Amino acid sequence: MIRWMSDKSVGRLALVGLLALLVVDALLVALAFRPGAAEASAPTPTPVPAATSTAGATTSTSTSTALSVTPARPLTEAIAAVDGKRAWRATLGTCSQGGSDLSVTDDGGKTWTKRSAGAAALGRVQPVDATRGFVIGAPKSCSAGEYATDDDGQTWRGPRAIDGGWSRVPGGDQPTLVITPKRPDARPCGGAAVVDLARISASRAVAACADGRLVRSTDGGSRWSALATVQGLLAVSAREENGSPAVYVARTVDGCAGVEIAAVGDKGTSRVACVTTLVEGAEGRVSLSVVDDAGWLAVADATWRSGTDLKSWSETA
Repeated sequence: MIRWMSDKSVGRLALVGLLALLVVDALLVALAFRPGAAEASAPTPTPVPAATSTAGATTSTSTSTALSVTPARPLTEAIAAVDGKRAWRATLGTCSQGGSDLSVTDDGGKTWTKRSAGAAALGRVQPVDATRGFVIGAPKSCSAGEYATDDDGQTWRGPRAIDGGWSRVPGGDQPTLVITPKRPDARPCGGAAVVDLARISASRAVAACADGRLVRSTDGGSRWSALATVQGLLAVSAREENGSPAVYVARTVDGCAGVEIAAVGDKGTSRVACVTTLVEGAEGRVSLSVVDDAGWLAVADATWRSGTDLKSWSETA
């Protein structure tokens, strides 16, 4: 049998319930302000790895590296030496517009004498001794051939078929192609332009690519393999040292206010010298030639020469 509670009993129960709610509320507030509560309720942040740098130890804050921030251009001018006294300098020109020219020196660059270039466009210039030399070039028809001289560029014979030669394709409109002993249309850099090409021997050569890669061939140009990737690559040259190929590059790089001469091998790239000069505006006009007893460097209209070790360079008169 159900008994109805009086108003007085109901009031007492309501009061007890209210007191219980106040106690629970106080406990919750106390827990919320307990030390470490906020940290425990917050999401745990995900750790972020510290940034790492791949810059080499030679990095500096030099600002005189204008050419290194843009892709290298195929050479439009070239220097090629016989020894420490004799060298040729050439503007390569194009098949359609011509513009090639040649200057020769036999006194270490103190004086230069202009000569006929032999062809409208040039892909390679190569003095052989005091009087003999050849160029691989092309007339306006852009059919490449070899032209030879026996009087230091005063007169030329040719063209004759290119047999066993290494050269960039003359004319300037096929920058990805080179002429090799095995192929007339080799692509050492794939789809990238060939900035420069250096012959080492009848079967060996090194090509500098516009994307900074150096690639080499040991079989006459049939196949090419990677040698190195070089920051600020501008030009390449090579010679035999102690019976082995030695590859050198001209490049722009932090820490050299001008053009750095560097040796490149299977173990990496190392500075040999820094030639202080203005390089801004000289794109395509920086070339290097290393021979047994000397090194020659051309930057725009200026020329530098060094001894065998390539460590000390002097501007020629």
